[in-house]
Amino acid sequence: MAHYSRIDELVQSVSYHNVKPVFLRGYVLPFIYLYGLWFYCWYLYGIKEYFEAGLIVLAGIGMLQILSLLFCQWSVHVRCFLSCRSEKNALNAQVAKVVPTPNNGSSELVKIHREYDGDNGKVTGAWFMFQKTKYVWDENKKTFKGLEFPIDHTFGEYMEWKGYQEENDLLLAEQKYGKNQLDMVVPEFWELFVERATAPFFVFQVLCVALWCLDQYWHYSLVTLGMLVIFECTLVFQQMRNMADIRRMGNKPYMIQVFINLFVEFSQCGHIYINIVYRLPNL
Repeated sequence: MAHYSRIDELVQSVSYHNVKPVFLRGYVLPFIYLYGLWFYCWYLYGIKEYFEAGLIVLAGIGMLQILSLLFCQWSVHVRCFLSCRSEKNALNAQVAKVVPTPNNGSSELVKIHREYDGDNGKVTGAWFMFQKTKYVWDENKKTFKGLEFPIDHTFGEYMEWKGYQEENDLLLAEQKYGKNQLDMVVPEFWELFVERATAPFFVFQVLCVALWCLDQYWHYSLVTLGMLVIFECTLVFQQMRNMADIRRMGNKPYMIQVFINLFVEFSQCGHIYINIVYRLPNL
């Protein structure tokens, strides 16, 4: 497994992986063999004679499979172990497991984006986003590093800079550095609900309801389950509303004058890029 030491103050290590097909993942393929083996043993010793014991073992195997799926949701390391295979070459990997430094968030499995040569289609670079920060592939050091901005030039070089004079240069700057804006993306309802529904405490509540359903008053247990789901949906709607309110509190973009393609144009402040020349408003 390609594993590198600390990259910067945010990222502790990065490892590269390729996602396995669903059939070959650790929470699918081993359990197919377990189910098949148990059905064979059950049929061999008699289904009618050991009907209840067979159902109990099937339920146990099913619970183990459900727990393996839940652990993939709870831990990035377990998900990476069960559903990915290691890759030494970062340019051939599909995802990267990023482990942050202490007190800087949790580990994430992020997608690696590739850059191709337009002539022969060869991979020329790669990058990924982690906590709104872009990391690009350094071919010389054979590792990812934070995106470097042009802040070390001399004062004379900055004074002589005339801005982007070709449309292609402007597009390349946008692809490399991005726009001058930070969007707070409000997740979809289903994404937030799945996050809450797979939380350990909610899973424990659902398992308790499943045990209560074995009693003769099972309909009361179903009502309790419905109330739990409605309560979680209410919390999700409240969370989405709060995030939308925070997003609306941000500063609105305004028009400024920029120097592009040898002409002065008006553009929104959120659409300017690194190394672009713009006019400061009169104070």
